[in-house]
Amino acid sequence: MAKNDSIKAFPPGRVSCSAVVIVNPASGSYFHYARQIEETLVHLRRSGWSVELRLTNEASETRQQAREAVARQVNVVIAAGGDGTINEIIQELAGSETALGVLPFGTVNVWARETNIPLDNTGACAVLLHGETRRIDLGKVNDRYFLLMVGIGLDAVIAQAVEKKPIKRLGVLGYLLVGAWLGLGYESFRTRLTINGRLLRRNALQIVVGNTQLYGGAIKYTWRAKCDDGLLDVCVVRRRSMLGRLMVVWDFLFHRDQRQQWVSYERCKTLEVYTRKPVAIQVDGDPSGDNDRAIFVKTQIELILRNTREIRSVQRMTRTWSLAPETDIEGDVDDHNGETDQA
Repeated sequence: MAKNDSIKAFPPGRVSCSAVVIVNPASGSYFHYARQIEETLVHLRRSGWSVELRLTNEASETRQQAREAVARQVNVVIAAGGDGTINEIIQELAGSETALGVLPFGTVNVWARETNIPLDNTGACAVLLHGETRRIDLGKVNDRYFLLMVGIGLDAVIAQAVEKKPIKRLGVLGYLLVGAWLGLGYESFRTRLTINGRLLRRNALQIVVGNTQLYGGAIKYTWRAKCDDGLLDVCVVRRRSMLGRLMVVWDFLFHRDQRQQWVSYERCKTLEVYTRKPVAIQVDGDPSGDNDRAIFVKTQIELILRNTREIRSVQRMTRTWSLAPETDIEGDVDDHNGETDQA
């Protein structure tokens, strides 16, 4: 089958299903959540699923396992990890008949929070078994897909500095600490944006192109974004003095209405970004090198997501199979999809 820009999901509630669970032990999630992953495998098999576990050591192996699952026409590939693992898997699922499922065992789990997938093991498994199929927007920058956002400039430099360092385990706090160190001295860059065919020139500190609202689990650069509206939200943080940068951080951290005065905010279906020299880029939170151009397009995918009423009922019935509830992350999270701040 020719590859296109969509992911096909199997009908939710199906009893018999083939699935591959992909986890990267090097990320730390497998050893921390090994017992929960094993419980999930047992429960899915008892529910009639044919499930295999695949361990990978690096991103290329994650993609290879996902690619092999697609070639075998597996119904579902389950990302057991964080947003980086999800991003690697969707690169191979795009254009196939294989669906994406999520066990949110990452540090921040932004995608799970955005789509209201429970962070506890029992709830996440219930979504796999009884979730609903929804069409969700999928972005693409140059040759890479993204579900969350793309950052160009300062935030990508921070992502590069944090990557593969112990401070990354601190999650949002780690990014904030490194950001405070790098942010005050970072030089702005000249950029030219073509938004729906309209030209915009800016001297920017960073550009965030969002499919969703949450950034790093706490900040909302693209606070009007919805992952099912067919649009990309673009937030250009303009050049500021040192004091001005501190004010920008303050307003965004606390979601203040005043944040709009520091940025240029656009919504579009097509976007081209050009810079005079290569600038750092991150995709869904992971560094993606430096480039002097970024071409954005938007398409759609279908994913297995939460059916709130049904999942809560299933959670009550399936609570008994969890062997180690004390290690789960307690409680559900709020659904941010429908939220729109007033500027």
